[in-house]
Amino acid sequence: MYIVETVSWVAKAGVDTQQVIDAVTLMLPDLQKVPGFKYQSLSQKEIKQETSNTDSACQWLQLYYWDTVKNAHNSNEIMAPTASLAHLISLIEPESIAIDIFIPQQQSSRLMLD
Repeated sequence: MYIVETVSWVAKAGVDTQQVIDAVTLMLPDLQKVPGFKYQSLSQKEIKQETSNTDSACQWLQLYYWDTVKNAHNSNEIMAPTASLAHLISLIEPESIAIDIFIPQQQSSRLMLD
């Protein structure tokens, strides 16, 4: 079983879905060079803004799969200086970022990555 890192955030106002997808896609070559990286996925949900009944924003969730907890933690330091991560960060409300690492305890089937 792989370690699961969750990274969630809210995109800045005016940032559209394709911009986020393109930014994450741009990160993939850098991620593939990070020791222990196995897989990544990106999901989105629309959320209502508290300031308006009609405005909505997007909350994003990235799941990263790593071979060890150590590599999951080390990935942040390795990715920090990359232009691809800087670009993604420029699209995000900084105070909305939440990062967690989970150790799987059960799975229904093996995640096929190869």
